[in-house]
Amino acid sequence: MKYIFLVFCLSVGFVNAAMARPISYPGGWTIMQSNNWQLSRLHGHYSPNINNSIGVAVERYHETGRYNVNLQWNYLLGRKNTKTSQANLYLKTQGGIAIEDGKTQPNASIGIAGDWETRRYFASYEAVGRYAGEFNAGSFHHKARIGIAPYVAEYGGLHLWIMVQADHNLEALDQDNRLIFTPLIRVFKGDYLGEFGVNTNGDVMVNWIVRF
Repeated sequence: MKYIFLVFCLSVGFVNAAMARPISYPGGWTIMQSNNWQLSRLHGHYSPNINNSIGVAVERYHETGRYNVNLQWNYLLGRKNTKTSQANLYLKTQGGIAIEDGKTQPNASIGIAGDWETRRYFASYEAVGRYAGEFNAGSFHHKARIGIAPYVAEYGGLHLWIMVQADHNLEALDQDNRLIFTPLIRVFKGDYLGEFGVNTNGDVMVNWIVRF
């Protein structure tokens, strides 16, 4: 299963603009693949309207080898537009099963995610609580990002962002993984977006997203 999951992730390809957001345009489909120090994740969802997305996510934790297979629902709690910026606040939930060493347990998470951006600056924050029965009686993880665009690209052009992400997870088995910083580069053009970085522990982060 590990290798099937990896091949599926790599087959996804690259992805679209400010499109790391958990809700697409009405009627749009999104596929997201992410990999960091903690887990690999593949997520696909459909957005029936501007406020909701419904999808399926598969996750694999590097430290334990556990798989989570979940249904996911995201909801846009609020959006603020100005002439030069946009801010968003989302509720992110998922539930399903966790699989580890041939055993299964109920699995669920709930989180709040917010972002703010202009054509030059970007900031985001996400806080998530998780539960996986005997595998995880309860944990809390949060992360934040700041970013800057070295140039302001025209609509439809190649966009480049330089970012730094901070992850904080008190329940990490390895204490070196409890607070991690990841400098990264985000590039996108049209319907394709990619993120590439190396964290302070030397682990590589690669994220891809595609919308259609």
